[in-house]
Amino acid sequence: MKNENRFKLLPFFLILVLFILGYIFTNPFRTKKLTEQEKNSIPYKGNEVLVFKSNKSELDTIRITKINIQTHPPNLGDIFWAKNTEVLRVHYDINCKNCDAIITYEVQNFSSKTNIYYDLKINEKKYYHGTNFKTFKKLKTRTVKVNGTVYDDVILIERKEKIKKLNARLDSIFYQNMYAIDKLYCSKSKGFVRFEINPNEYWELIAE
Repeated sequence: MKNENRFKLLPFFLILVLFILGYIFTNPFRTKKLTEQEKNSIPYKGNEVLVFKSNKSELDTIRITKINIQTHPPNLGDIFWAKNTEVLRVHYDINCKNCDAIITYEVQNFSSKTNIYYDLKINEKKYYHGTNFKTFKKLKTRTVKVNGTVYDDVILIERKEKIKKLNARLDSIFYQNMYAIDKLYCSKSKGFVRFEINPNEYWELIAE
């Protein structure tokens, strides 16, 4: 009687195995996409000119050129387990084909997170910061006065004290010739309005 029950369940297990195998082997033909909420959180449209001034009276201009969404294939070692992923980049006019994205949204294959990377080159120096969209959308807006202009929709993205020491070690290994941003002030409507490298060095938006 037990053997009969096992034979009855065999087609079910075969179908389940075929379903799992089919899912795995067709993964490379599917794409894990950015959500509309993630894409709509980008403050730029692709034709902005931003003028920044430092507290040391230095001036520089950032020109946003375009916003591009691409599909990236999975890593070769993950090809049967992972999907293609969407990556959104906000490009600006620096002479660097591989690092000309001021904002990058990158969907993660084996996580529900979408990572966000900020990379700014200003006054011949490179600055970077990062977070993820889950953290980003939980941040509350605040009112901030920058260079005489009041912005009431600003999100403050800052590095946590407990990871600054770890980041300092990683910075020296992975981010040579780059400077970490401790605090990044981002208006939901205007984009970056201020970023602080440390308490003694910051840049502010003065015109757009």
